[in-house]
Amino acid sequence: MYSRPAKSWPLFLLMVITFISCHKNASITGKEFMEREVLVDVLVDIHLADGITNDQKFNRKYDVDSIDILTPILEKYHVTRQMFDTTMYVYTRKPEILDLVYNDVLIKLNVMMDQYSKEEDEANIQE
Repeated sequence: MYSRPAKSWPLFLLMVITFISCHKNASITGKEFMEREVLVDVLVDIHLADGITNDQKFNRKYDVDSIDILTPILEKYHVTRQMFDTTMYVYTRKPEILDLVYNDVLIKLNVMMDQYSKEEDEANIQE
């Protein structure tokens, strides 16, 4: 089983958040684009859905085309497919800004993973 030092993780996360917060203003703006915070949340959900739908157990249990997974996520955040595509098109042309967005995505996913691990550990202790 993988074990990581518990004391160094919060320090590392704090350093990353501090670094990222210096670049929060770097984003693409305009009515045709998604707000940066919404883009981060959409990308987090896309990666979570992708992880679930690529699981063999999921594919055996449900007959779902993974292409259809994007539509409910966009509807959840009231974003059109055109707005998402336009936003991603522009961000991919500015990789330094997209990198900052993905840093936020990774931070959120890591926080979720840590929370899940903590809850799982607490459940195991109670058993």
